[in-house]
Amino acid sequence: MHIYKYIIAGAGPIGYHVFNIFKDKSIMITGFTKKKISSKNLHPKIKLQVNKYTNKFSDLYRSEGNEFHIYSSSEIGGNTNYWGKKFFDYNINDPWPKEIFKSYKVYEKNLRKIDKIYHSKKANVINSVNAGKLKINQIQPPLVTNSIVKKSIINKNSNKVIQDRIISFRKIKKNLFIINTENTNFYCRNLILCAGPIGNALILLRSFIKIKYVKFKDHNPRVLIGFRIKNFFIKNDNNNQVLDFEIVKNNKILNYLTIYNLNFNHFKKFYRPLLSFFKNIINKFFYYGQFWVVDEYNEIKIINNETIQVNGKNKIKNKKNIYLINNIKKIGLNIIKILSLKKAYGFHYHCLEVNYGGQLLSLNKFLNKMRMSKNIYCFDSSVISKIGIKPPTKTYIAVANYLAEKLAIASLKNK
Repeated sequence: MHIYKYIIAGAGPIGYHVFNIFKDKSIMITGFTKKKISSKNLHPKIKLQVNKYTNKFSDLYRSEGNEFHIYSSSEIGGNTNYWGKKFFDYNINDPWPKEIFKSYKVYEKNLRKIDKIYHSKKANVINSVNAGKLKINQIQPPLVTNSIVKKSIINKNSNKVIQDRIISFRKIKKNLFIINTENTNFYCRNLILCAGPIGNALILLRSFIKIKYVKFKDHNPRVLIGFRIKNFFIKNDNNNQVLDFEIVKNNKILNYLTIYNLNFNHFKKFYRPLLSFFKNIINKFFYYGQFWVVDEYNEIKIINNETIQVNGKNKIKNKKNIYLINNIKKIGLNIIKILSLKKAYGFHYHCLEVNYGGQLLSLNKFLNKMRMSKNIYCFDSSVISKIGIKPPTKTYIAVANYLAEKLAIASLKNK
């Protein structure tokens, strides 16, 4: 049997980045499944990128009542859309991964490393309006300008990119693990989990029968519907249909919002011709969008492979910050309705915790308890306890890069 030094679980932005660091000593198992998934259950933003039935998602599970679906991507580099391509830095007043970097200076240093690998435009404040103690800033978002995935690397290492899905893993003996997939078995000294909180959670649940449940966090967006009084602010250069704003108090971001024109593909086919006919009038006077509120999130609990519970956190405590959004009237956007979506997606998944035998543990503490922390690693957002409300892609990659470099250095020392 062939024993790999590293097997990387997951092929999204994190898995792909870690694979680039260890590609000479590893294989990457993407999460690709033979089963076909109906895209009708996917989020509208994601549904537009896939066919009616797709293999691009390795897992799709629904909650009781059919109201909430979770899934993990098997696409190399992930299904990164407009939001995922925003490579924001968090400032010192935002939540940033303190448990990983220990100091803001170390965090900044690692962000600069990512800047050299993935180029993005600089984030700028285009315009600003004062609203009492608040400041409303329109932002030019730092969209990444080059592709996260380099096809030349994938083609050159095609024999190391395994289109399969990890079912479970098991320790055979010291420093040796068997990785069970849909199609076969692999053997390795070290497994690096990069499948995101959903993919990692499902692998853990299938690997340890004593796990009662696994849970993680996701920022919970709210939806705005309204009409334009005036266009006070200019349109973004990158996308003339999208406007990005932040509401700030004492240099701390309280709300982050994105305003955009209606996408008629989100509506049923019956209504599309009529809406398209009035497209210019509708988009001139009406808008919709979504916004995030600091410290508000969904807690998503997976009790087993099929049962999901979703609970909103800090919604009452955070009421004042929710209603701050009414201040956007000062920039010409009148609000008709704020929709509180109990089952909304933020796609900012983070903070994976495991209930093992009644004890709730962080992922790293769980692996330590199972005496696997020297062979099983996690380099994705599962190990981040708190994150800012702006799109976190860049910070997630910075965390992965930092942890992977630490492992590479430690591996050289142990030779």
